Amino acid sequence: MRLAVVEHDADVVRRLAAREFFAAALYMALVQWAALVAVPSERVPEAGTVVPLLLGTAVGLVLAHWLAFRLAAHLTEGGFAAASAAREAGAQVAGGLAVGVIAALPFIVLDGETALQVAVLVLAALPALTGLAIARLRGRSWTASIVVAGAVLAVSLAVVAVKAAAGH
Repeated sequence: MRLAVVEHDADVVRRLAAREFFAAALYMALVQWAALVAVPSERVPEAGTVVPLLLGTAVGLVLAHWLAFRLAAHLTEGGFAAASAAREAGAQVAGGLAVGVIAALPFIVLDGETALQVAVLVLAALPALTGLAIARLRGRSWTASIVVAGAVLAVSLAVVAVKAAAGH
């Protein structure tokens, strides 16, 4: 099975890379959000522990995702769009690491429970803002777009709740 990616179509390549960037970023936001929700507020570790943990998790997850993506690309593309697949994999790594840094920042500038609350809020905002952006790009009104963002937030919250309840 070969994917219909035309290597020389720069617009297609950019769109695929953007899709992979945002997919990895949103995936990382959901995973990091679920991990932080699972931390009891009375057991929030020091920033010196949380920051390397969040960044290490981000690095580990993006590397695992990169490996899985590269293997799947080779399996399905047979080298047809190897350069495009490499750009997409790079975009995935960048998206995932960007969110890892965003999740860690509150723990660098704030303390304990406040840092945890800000990080959870920021990570929850990412899927909701994505839903808002999608609705606006599709020509929806601000009211409809806010409803879409709320729906995306609700679905994201359900995903995070299932992940948090299942444990890590």
